[in-house]
Amino acid sequence: MEHAAIEVPVVVVGAGPVGLSMAVALRDQGVECQVLERHDSTLDFPKGRRITVRSVEILRQWGLEPAVAEASLRRDESLFVFEGDTLLGPEFRRRGRPIEETDTSPTNELICSQEVLEPILVDQARARGAEVRFSHEVAGFAADDGGVTVRVLNTHSGDETVVRAAYLVAADGSRSRTRAALEIPQSVLGDLGARISVLVEADLASRVADRASALYVLGQPPPGVTFAAVDNRTRWLLMTAYDPAVTPPAWFSDTRCVELAETGIGDPTVAVRFIGRRFWQAVAAVADRFSVGRVFLAGDAAHVTTPVGGLGMNCGIGDAHNLGWKLAGVLQGWAHPRLLNSYETERRPVALACAEASLGVARPPKRIDGLVLGSDYTSPVIVDDATPPPRVSDPVADYVPTARPGGRAPHLWIDDSPPRRSVIDLFGRELVALTDANGAKPLDAATQVVRATGVPIRAQIVDAPGWRECYGVHSGGVVVVRPDGHVAFRSASTCTPENLASAVEVATGHRPAPPHPNAVGPSRS
Repeated sequence: MEHAAIEVPVVVVGAGPVGLSMAVALRDQGVECQVLERHDSTLDFPKGRRITVRSVEILRQWGLEPAVAEASLRRDESLFVFEGDTLLGPEFRRRGRPIEETDTSPTNELICSQEVLEPILVDQARARGAEVRFSHEVAGFAADDGGVTVRVLNTHSGDETVVRAAYLVAADGSRSRTRAALEIPQSVLGDLGARISVLVEADLASRVADRASALYVLGQPPPGVTFAAVDNRTRWLLMTAYDPAVTPPAWFSDTRCVELAETGIGDPTVAVRFIGRRFWQAVAAVADRFSVGRVFLAGDAAHVTTPVGGLGMNCGIGDAHNLGWKLAGVLQGWAHPRLLNSYETERRPVALACAEASLGVARPPKRIDGLVLGSDYTSPVIVDDATPPPRVSDPVADYVPTARPGGRAPHLWIDDSPPRRSVIDLFGRELVALTDANGAKPLDAATQVVRATGVPIRAQIVDAPGWRECYGVHSGGVVVVRPDGHVAFRSASTCTPENLASAVEVATGHRPAPPHPNAVGPSRS
């Protein structure tokens, strides 16, 4: 049965971590959305577990960090990688880094299994007013200059509903039907082969107390098999490579899966219960395009990584963070539609870097701070100030804080009284123009001029030690930061209303970036 068309600004396809993050990002900006998921519920099998420090910063911005942290693996376990012949063998090595407060972020990364994370995101998306519909799939869609018409099928009743949206965001996974319908090809960067994941139950809480880690790399059953800690107590995920030509998937019966787990555990007296298995391919691939007209790809629909480094889900959360405020600006009228063109321009290079790193160089316990904190956007909505990026010997591991336009605005503590706030905590729903006390009066006048145009912007005085040095400005200098925490514009000294207005026009897509930094803002000399 077909019903009358429903109108909603944004339809999101897929209720995995990326689709749900997209819903939270949109609702955080006041944009209504509908999330469609063809499965009956959230994921019931462990998948992505690592939440990088940048993703935790994004969750913090949305007010979700406490809930996710509470559901995560304990921090005294999550920073380590175990190496040994078997899980319970007497000889082992535990590598990692100690728990410490970092000077590059107000928070730390987490280990939270995806089937635990998704219900939190569903609850939070709904609490913010998003409509999340399980057992609903997209039967087809058609985009035109004015919007996207989506046919939605209730997989239980067979009823079909027509939804009319301004935009469609597809976060429908690595086998994205949306990407296929748009006929967007993928560039495969590498294929590490077939894998199987086996989920088992085994009470090992007391046995792993001296070796608890996030990942256990073992010497058997085959060398290189890993156990991923789901809760480091009773639930364990064994992952291993296999050759389908030699060992077909049918070989992995329930009994053989238990035998694999028992061998990896290394103690035949431990009771092991089989829960489930998943077959998959460890591939790194990136879509050649991230959007066509009013339809956008995000998460695995746009890019796939191998599990090495745990980068895939995090890259997708970054997609949602980047696209959410841009859709809001266009829908609310303060940004030009061409701002949306910068989504692919900014996020595809990040996806390529993550996919390449997942082929091996991001293998734990290697640091990935440079990759997740050092993403440096170059696009027509960033005003380049002609300063060079920091030099690093290892772009995956090494991160040097910089407020160079395009980069993530660096972390600085702005007060000492609990709860402590970071500069990063200032960003989210509007553009923020940062300055010191000497620049406060002229910046306040300049932001009033910009606000009169309808663009949400706020002047913020930063009185933190090291502010000028870290952000690369002189007394009275100004740095404009977008809602996603990336720097849009930097003026080394006081910024006039005309220069700030011009910079904001660039940041919101109303005009192209100038060809050189002196076209907007004063010289850095």
